[in-house]
Amino acid sequence: MTTMRRYVSGRPTGAFNLVVAARFRELLQLVPALRMKTTMMIVIGILSGLMEMVGITLLVSLVFLLGQQGPASGAAVSLLPAFVGKFDTAISKPMLITILVCAIVLRIVLGFANSIIAGTVSHQISNRIRHRLYSKILTIPFQRFQHYERSDVMNVIAAESYSVASAHASLVRLGINLGTIIIFGAGMLVTAWPIALLGLVFGIVHNLTLGLFANAYRRIGETALSAVEDLAQLTWTTLQTLKAVKSFGLEKRYERIFESLSKDVGQAMSRSDRLDAATSLLSEALTFGVILTIILSSQFLPVDFRAALSATVLLYRLQPHIKEFDSQILRLHSMEASLQNVLKIISEANDARQTSDGEELRHLQGEIAFHDVSFFYEPGSVPAVSHVSFSIRVGETTALIGPSGSGKTTILNMILDLIQPTEGRITLDGKDLSTIERSSWLRQLAVSGQDVELMEGSVLDNIRFRREISEEDIRWAADMACATEFIEKLPYGFDEWLGDEAIRLSGGQRQRIGLARALAGRPEILLLDEATNALDEVTEARVLSLLLEEYQGRTLVIVSHRSSVASLMKQQICLVPAVI
Repeated sequence: MTTMRRYVSGRPTGAFNLVVAARFRELLQLVPALRMKTTMMIVIGILSGLMEMVGITLLVSLVFLLGQQGPASGAAVSLLPAFVGKFDTAISKPMLITILVCAIVLRIVLGFANSIIAGTVSHQISNRIRHRLYSKILTIPFQRFQHYERSDVMNVIAAESYSVASAHASLVRLGINLGTIIIFGAGMLVTAWPIALLGLVFGIVHNLTLGLFANAYRRIGETALSAVEDLAQLTWTTLQTLKAVKSFGLEKRYERIFESLSKDVGQAMSRSDRLDAATSLLSEALTFGVILTIILSSQFLPVDFRAALSATVLLYRLQPHIKEFDSQILRLHSMEASLQNVLKIISEANDARQTSDGEELRHLQGEIAFHDVSFFYEPGSVPAVSHVSFSIRVGETTALIGPSGSGKTTILNMILDLIQPTEGRITLDGKDLSTIERSSWLRQLAVSGQDVELMEGSVLDNIRFRREISEEDIRWAADMACATEFIEKLPYGFDEWLGDEAIRLSGGQRQRIGLARALAGRPEILLLDEATNALDEVTEARVLSLLLEEYQGRTLVIVSHRSSVASLMKQQICLVPAVI
């Protein structure tokens, strides 16, 4: 089975920032309407940063005015008067206060608007990606889907799909922080260029230093994801096999395994928290170091006190943006594994038979014919079916017989178009199955097997199986499957709640619900794959008698190891295991 983390661990780890940006552009192609909103979020965020910078510079001027200090000469920096040095002389004090208040209010409004848009976009991305993942599961080839662990797929759809929205949020924040850094840097450069140069050096050192943690974040992200997947898989299999767990007395063992895996998840999260704390501490230390450097060297810098104060405050307010810029990059590294898992499923090729157009088949009149058909589940392996040729005539009953491994179920799967022949071809009334519209063909079929997949829901829900079928037809199908007699003895009858296991039902009862499910749609062609092998002989005989009566003049194909069942069919097709 293919697990998600195997895919991730085999991926080379170079130039991650560029890779994530490129892959994320591919994801945005699924939701093109979000491109404008993404740009809007970045622009609004940058404008908010601009208002913050304006507010800081005006606030410093206001402090000096309220302290009744005269304007600075501005001789040290020629452009200083336009921003700080003589700004207060150009307008009145009330006007300065009004502009300052407007800048602060505008920044608050822009921040609120950005939060609303960010929340909306995040939910839209999560919804779109979940829908895309679910649709992909329904459209990838069935044979390919069987390579996935169901618990891994569940984890990706239910949990890791949110990593796409988180990655989008990180990329937006990166754009906002970069724009804000540029604006603040420009303001500092005009106000006090020596301090701006110190800030530039600080930014470079900060980025390079935190960049050393990139691999650690990536490893922790993969470790945490692996631990979560193991925990999800254990939980899934426990729910699937709870009866067996209790029957073998393994409750304590499973509890210990769960406790160990849960501890691994906790340790991975704790390592992530400790790494976050370490990088935050390092960032704060670097910020303190650069501010201390400015203070100690201020008397040697060609900048007056007022300009130096404005630039220092700007640098101090710039520090969170620099810190967040680097933190978002590290966050993207930690989400790499989840993003790759999502992209792994999304990049799966669709089933060509589901996406291709074909000729509509309204009614099968002649036969289903296999022409020298072979099928290999894996290249180079022993074929499941080898060079078989036969025909199933419409309106007749047919038995597929043969020992285990002779390909009976594989042949039914090919009739259902779940898999396609590796060699040879299948025709319907002389027309190649691959040229027939798949949905028009499947509307004429129904299948029931020995292993019945029950879903969470009532007995009625399981027979209807989310199709537009009346309750009258459901009860008729239950009568045909000899299921009504035991269903009505359940505490809530047809409203009895069933789960994946339905442990209160016997194998035969489960099979009869599965058979009723197939019959409820009143198909023209009914395929039964050992669908009555769990029934007692008396019940099986009753079911077969009803089916043979109902399917007079229609097509019934039965796979069975019982000669007594096969003998009731008009035609028998004997299969033998393939030999290499």
